Amino acid sequence: MASEFRAVSWVAPPRRIFRFASAALALVLLASVAFADPLVGAGVGNADTFVSEGSKLFNKKQYARAAEQFLKATRANPALPQTYAQLARAQLLAKELQRACYAYRVYLKSVPDGPDRKKAAAESDQCERQVKGLKKPPEDPTKGFVDQRAAFFTALDAKLLLGPGSASDTLKALVREGFLGPELGEMAQKLGAAATAEAESVHKRALSGEKLGTEVLRSARPLYQVAQDAGASAADAKGKMAFLDGLAELNEKAWKKAETHFAEAAKLDPENKEYVFFKGLALVQAGERVAALKVLEADLKDDPRTAVLRAALALGDSPVSGATELEKLLFTTRYPPEK
Repeated sequence: MASEFRAVSWVAPPRRIFRFASAALALVLLASVAFADPLVGAGVGNADTFVSEGSKLFNKKQYARAAEQFLKATRANPALPQTYAQLARAQLLAKELQRACYAYRVYLKSVPDGPDRKKAAAESDQCERQVKGLKKPPEDPTKGFVDQRAAFFTALDAKLLLGPGSASDTLKALVREGFLGPELGEMAQKLGAAATAEAESVHKRALSGEKLGTEVLRSARPLYQVAQDAGASAADAKGKMAFLDGLAELNEKAWKKAETHFAEAAKLDPENKEYVFFKGLALVQAGERVAALKVLEADLKDDPRTAVLRAALALGDSPVSGATELEKLLFTTRYPPEK
């Protein structure tokens, strides 16, 4: 509640070139993550549905297509060990030998014992023999996974979450290249938690009235997107992203765009009345003070900031009405109503 109409903290950086550079960086970050497909978790789809479809295709001897469905199932829920055995069998029959052998190894490591383990172990041995029997074995697609995994945790520990060489960039590469196992789910959870915490920190600082530059404000959206792609989406993330985008647009003096984003944030999270206040602030900055007062009186009627705007408008209308509103404001400030 520290924000005031008279002191707009969301001002553009003094150097135009800095503002343009910040906007360019934000566009790069958005392009790299904001339109990506979900990597891991429920956003990928329903694991049971993928397994069911994969099983149907397997029974029709459409092994390559079945493998695609089983692979999606391992992404949707990396903790289901049996899916790795199903994936390995489909890949083996589709002649994807290197990947089939890898999927068998992942399954056997995930299941120390079980009714299907003995059969899977025999199939795994058969797969390895077939690879060794090839005149020219294909390059092992998993050989870089150890280094990539290490790079992921190094970036995560350094809180490098966005951009080239970041934890999100490395996890995306691992998924693209076929990394498997329950550990993938654990890595995604850690990345999602870290990205959410970083984005939430930006939102909390902004909502408290701290002056933040456009670059910092714009960084929150790709962070929330990374969290979503890693399966850690927050229910109120969309509202927070809209709010922070609105603040960035206040910095850029794009009043109408800011108002639109604040309105979106208020609609997505009606309980957060600060979003309504900032919608009013954007209208004030655009010179639409009457419309701003209407917005504030609808949701923040008793807020002292609404009273300030009401008094300011009354002073503009006539000295008498302005003095009356100012007297009311001063009296309620000195003697606030009992709760």
